[in-house]
Amino acid sequence: MKKNNYSRYFRVFHNDTTVTEISTNDFRCVKLQPANFKPIVYSLPEPLFYGYLTLAKAMEMAKAGALEHINSLIALGKDGELALYEYRFHHYQDLTVSLVEANIHEAEPILQINGLKKKFQ
Repeated sequence: MKKNNYSRYFRVFHNDTTVTEISTNDFRCVKLQPANFKPIVYSLPEPLFYGYLTLAKAMEMAKAGALEHINSLIALGKDGELALYEYRFHHYQDLTVSLVEANIHEAEPILQINGLKKKFQ
C-alpha cells in the first residue's frame, strides 16, 4: 500500500483572528482557455493572508495582527470608535478564549529526545 504524505499549513487573513488549516495536497484540475493578453501595469496589493507551518505560530501572529489592528483603530480616535466596537464584537470569542497565551502554548508541538522536552516551530 502506498503511503500518502499529508502536508498542511495554517492560514490567517489580514486583520482577522480566525486560523484555518489548509491542506497543500488538495489538487484540483484547472481548465485553461486560450486568451489574448495585453500588457497591464500591475502592482501587488498588501497580502490578503499569511501562511504559517505550525498552529502555535499562526495563533501568535493572528493575535499580534488583531492587536495591531485594534491599536490602529484606537489611534483614529472618535472616527474609529464604531469600527473598534464592531471588530471587538465580531472577534470576541477568538480574542478572549482561542488566542489566550495558555491556549497558544498548549498548541505548540513538543518533541522529546533523550528525556528532554524541546519545542519546535
